Amino acid sequence: MYPKKEKTKIEKKFVIRNSVLTDIFDHHQTRNLYNFLAIFFICFSIHTLGSEYFITGRITFGFGLIRKAFLHFDKAIFVWLCSFASVCAMFYVFKMWLILTTFAKGKTIIFYWFGATCLVLYYFCSLKLVTYAIRYFEFNVIGKFFLTYEQSRLLMKVHAFVRSKISNEPSGLSFSKYLYFLFAPTLIYRDTYPRTNTINWKFVVQCLLESITIFFVLTFCAMNTFPSPERLAQKYTLSDVIFEFLDKILYTPLALTQYFLVFHTVQNLFAEMLRFGDRLFYLDWWNQHSFNAWLTEWNIIVHDWLYYYIYRDFKEYVYDNTFLARVAVFLLSFGMHEWVVYCIVGGFFPALLFAFMLMLFPLSYFKFPKTNICNVLLWCFAILSLEIFITGCGLEWYALSTSPLINPTLWEKILPRFLTCDCILKI
Repeated sequence: MYPKKEKTKIEKKFVIRNSVLTDIFDHHQTRNLYNFLAIFFICFSIHTLGSEYFITGRITFGFGLIRKAFLHFDKAIFVWLCSFASVCAMFYVFKMWLILTTFAKGKTIIFYWFGATCLVLYYFCSLKLVTYAIRYFEFNVIGKFFLTYEQSRLLMKVHAFVRSKISNEPSGLSFSKYLYFLFAPTLIYRDTYPRTNTINWKFVVQCLLESITIFFVLTFCAMNTFPSPERLAQKYTLSDVIFEFLDKILYTPLALTQYFLVFHTVQNLFAEMLRFGDRLFYLDWWNQHSFNAWLTEWNIIVHDWLYYYIYRDFKEYVYDNTFLARVAVFLLSFGMHEWVVYCIVGGFFPALLFAFMLMLFPLSYFKFPKTNICNVLLWCFAILSLEIFITGCGLEWYALSTSPLINPTLWEKILPRFLTCDCILKI
């Protein structure tokens, strides 16, 4: 089979364990923290609904924004079903490829290069088709986010499965195990995972209620964070743009509830329904004092995939250099994030290039003292960066949809459109 270097590998071990926040909230001394957050969200909702009533004379509960956000969502489900069908078909394509390699005596390397080329083409075509579908059906933000997130997840699942089974016999493949992996909250493939004995339906209901609550909180945040069409129609001065960034800072910590929704509530919901035992989807990244620890621990699911299938494989099969392997990881992560933003915003937004390669990558090498001051500064930096990025995406989306580029030059593609168009800024 494919030649491999003889190296000792430390593989990921799956064990039955809870998420960090599950254990924190279950402890009697910290249970009040969960109650405090619930009270804070209730007070925030009352404030938002009250402000809406006294300003507009009615309470909409954000349903108008939700209705717009879910425009053509049924078509988004259809596109996802097509993508999911192609991912399922990849199982049988890969199995057929394994059968062919068993008869290709003396030509195994050629078959491996042919299979790798076809796999890369499949990745590229899948991303291209989803991008085309998003533009053709003109999905709104929820449909775009759903499709890009799911397509990224499914492609990482395919890569993990192929990479894990590339040296196996075709008879060792099981579609039922592959199908379970496609929905399991992990990106590391195993034939079996530690499973819980029963499903805790009380916990499932709790996760569903939390998801619905957080979704409405995020809707309220979007209503107050993104500039309204009426405000955009008045045009900004440069000082107005800066004030727009600063004015929304207080809403940014509330947007962090999206993290709780995606990485805690949703992952635990699927884990519980599938009886998936290992719930360590993240570590206590909020207590860290360095960017490297922050980037490593805030998303264990994706970090494991990047480490085992990109970083480690790069060092083993491409070039044994830690720096270049880290560069490869950052470039891939930047590329996928940029693709998501490109699909949602409608164009290239260079803020991600600046954030990934000019800030996060160099800062990940710095060793900061383990003090509370460094943790506070890290939080402030993260909040400010998130706010600038979210508001910038909103302005860029409006600029590209109102005044799209026609035959743009390279410089026009690089510069943010809201800085060069005449629909937002006063010249």
